[in-house]
Amino acid sequence: MTESATSEVVYARPPITEAVIGITFSSPMDTKQLASINNALQKHYPHKQDVSTFDLSLEFNIKDAGNNKANLKPTLGYRLSTDDQTQLVVIWPNSISLSQLPPYQGWGNFIERFERDWSALKKIMGFQQISRIGVRYINRIDIPATAPVIEHEQFLNIYPKMPDILNPLEAYALQASVTLKDINCQLTINTASVPSPLLEHASFVIDTDISSDKNPPQSDSDLIKLLNNIRTKKNQVFEACISQPARSLFQ
Repeated sequence: MTESATSEVVYARPPITEAVIGITFSSPMDTKQLASINNALQKHYPHKQDVSTFDLSLEFNIKDAGNNKANLKPTLGYRLSTDDQTQLVVIWPNSISLSQLPPYQGWGNFIERFERDWSALKKIMGFQQISRIGVRYINRIDIPATAPVIEHEQFLNIYPKMPDILNPLEAYALQASVTLKDINCQLTINTASVPSPLLEHASFVIDTDISSDKNPPQSDSDLIKLLNNIRTKKNQVFEACISQPARSLFQ
């Protein structure tokens, strides 16, 4: 989840598989605003895909089955991407999210891109009440398989503790939630063993989501300040979750 250690030493091969900044609004934008934002951002993201979700509601009449009703309500949005498919933006009526896929170019490039797109969005929609601000980093740590079972405790500081009679673990999944009082945010960590895309490797995911949904900042300057604070905190969290043998894999 980090492009550098807390001392800001940049990793040569950061294990980030996706970085996401997401903003959720208290009320939805109308279809005209949504289309205008899509058009404004297409100069940076030339590939466009219409996306949709559907909400299904059912009404049952226990006295008259013939009056049972089903309502299907679609929500339409846009998925935009660069030519190389490494930079994505997904626009919904009540949210916008930016994603960066490998190669990750560092926080400086990512936040600069967010500020550019956020400025274009604000020119069209004006002030929109923010209900949630989130930053998510998904990391995959690939460990050479030097033994039939990789002891994840050698590489990770976050893992399930099992009775000795149930060891060694062959697979696991774990979720933890923590309040980060210093930046008034909530941290959710998901970690798990996953199938490795590399031959003769074992892979582990550390997925961190840091969000603010209780009185999130509304001004642009306070929004950027919080995002930068979250970035600092996510580095600290990631570094606390791994050991030196893990760092040596991507230094």
